[in-house]
Amino acid sequence: MSDRSAALFSTPGTDFAAALATPPLPNLRRIGGEMFAWSDRDPERGPALPRGAVLRFLLGQVGGSGRTVLVAGPHADELVASLADAGAQVTWLLRSLGDAEHAAATHPGITVLAGAIGKLDPGTRFDLVVAADGVDRLNSAEGEQLPAAELIDRLVAALAPDGALVLTHDNLFGLQHTVRLEPGPRPDAAWYPADVHDDRRPASQEQLAARLTGAGLVVDAAYAAFPDPSAPTVLVGSGPLGDMSSPLRPWLAAALSQAFTAAFRRRPVLTDPRRLMARALRAGAEGTVAAAWLLVARAPGAGATPLRRHDVLIGDAEGTYAYELVRDGIGVRTSVLCPAEPLERAGLRRIAEPVALGAGAGYLLEERLLHLCAGYDLPALRTELGRFEAWLRGQAADGALTGPAALTGVADVLVTEAGPVRLPARWEPVEPVPLRTALVRAVWRFAVQLITAGHPHPWPVTSSAVDLTAVLLGMVGHRIDAADVRAAVQLEVAVETADHQLGLGEQGERVRHLLAVSPGTAPVDAEGYRELTEALWRQRYQASHLLAMMEWTEQIISSRDNTLSKLDWEIQFYRRSWAGRFLMVGRTGYRMLRRDGRKVVRRVLGRG
Repeated sequence: MSDRSAALFSTPGTDFAAALATPPLPNLRRIGGEMFAWSDRDPERGPALPRGAVLRFLLGQVGGSGRTVLVAGPHADELVASLADAGAQVTWLLRSLGDAEHAAATHPGITVLAGAIGKLDPGTRFDLVVAADGVDRLNSAEGEQLPAAELIDRLVAALAPDGALVLTHDNLFGLQHTVRLEPGPRPDAAWYPADVHDDRRPASQEQLAARLTGAGLVVDAAYAAFPDPSAPTVLVGSGPLGDMSSPLRPWLAAALSQAFTAAFRRRPVLTDPRRLMARALRAGAEGTVAAAWLLVARAPGAGATPLRRHDVLIGDAEGTYAYELVRDGIGVRTSVLCPAEPLERAGLRRIAEPVALGAGAGYLLEERLLHLCAGYDLPALRTELGRFEAWLRGQAADGALTGPAALTGVADVLVTEAGPVRLPARWEPVEPVPLRTALVRAVWRFAVQLITAGHPHPWPVTSSAVDLTAVLLGMVGHRIDAADVRAAVQLEVAVETADHQLGLGEQGERVRHLLAVSPGTAPVDAEGYRELTEALWRQRYQASHLLAMMEWTEQIISSRDNTLSKLDWEIQFYRRSWAGRFLMVGRTGYRMLRRDGRKVVRRVLGRG
């Protein structure tokens, strides 16, 4: 039901005749097949709307003033508005009548079509067709259900000569589907899809590119999108995709880890997707398990200009900033594409231009430390931690850190031949941060990962993350106390607050949760069922040891109690009975004779 219809039937005393006489929206056209009691804007009933900085950047490249654009399917309002603000003539196709009315009222300068794509006028052509939501929500329950392959053909048919198509296609083998855990009622969009066994549906990036090529298009750029089709924050081009020798691999591993951490925070999943993603990267199979594939293709024509291809595009889900990782010889450099707007939150300032210095080939410090811990290589572990501590100390001035270095963790550092290099950051503190607090936070985060993720390390009996942090910092000559750990945890919560806008109650609960991390604690970010099971196993393991120690202690106490009772009985017997008294007197006399006899013998020997 549309917003106007809902208000009409829910408001007491409504004048229905006057409401029905309300003039229709001038920029809304119903083409047939529209769904009346339905909305694709409700996140509880279907996937979220496509959004993000990398999508805005790509659309800005292919859009422009005077171009006619068809936006097919539900998209975030700011994404569509960015096309209209650039001067394009935008037509927005939505299958939900209520969503169409909302879009027409919100964007009066955009033409909104309500209905199914099968009802689109075949004679209408557009310079740009955008289907960042894919093709699954272009069908309507009020009309014919077209398979995915035919829906792609309909999008291609809407292109004018020299026109461009931006298409995102969901990967049914993607990690977001592999780790999905949906207890309770299933949302409307999660029921058995009709085309899951459709042999014509493209099931890989190669098949999708072949489908577009077979339809007469030229694929200019192809990207593997991570971590979610609706909000891709990392796009990997075909160049570094699967190339194990590319210097972008360590940077890509860090970017994907950060992307999956942000996307799956506090979401119940079968297992931590970062583990699977790391294994796929080592196997060069990241494109196979990508959340989706984003292709930019163009129709042939005299004025067609190939689109520039990018190696790696990274941005945030809110659409505020984006940057590119570029291979520069044997090194890597960053290029800012969309600077962020100024923003301060929780004592942190968003970095407008996340720039990093160029670097040669290297390795991610976090991966190196995990490997050394698993191999019990304490000398090398001490060397790596000492190098990180020295580098962090070199960034400080008067014992304090400013800028992105103050929030640097071991997962944010790439170690090269020239030394450690900081990966691009999102936030920096407004006020300087003590060097000690920054160092404790970095090592404490690594200790939390060791414990909650069940990684092997040389100290399996460590009782908490605080103890393990103290051990690791002790290897490089630092001692910590409770105040240092609390300051580090509060800085970590400030970063989470800036990213996820936590309330005061959530911040306090988060601080208590992080301070109590122990070997039986579940993961503190991605709530994987497998990791929860491992945490439960560790809790049972510790509980069994505690029960065994309690039983052993009880046996020792019982044995000592029995021995003391026996001795007490003997003492009472000796004190109360005549025989015991004679024995006590005899033993006392024997002790006195023995003592005095020794004195006499010493005196005699001394005189002699």
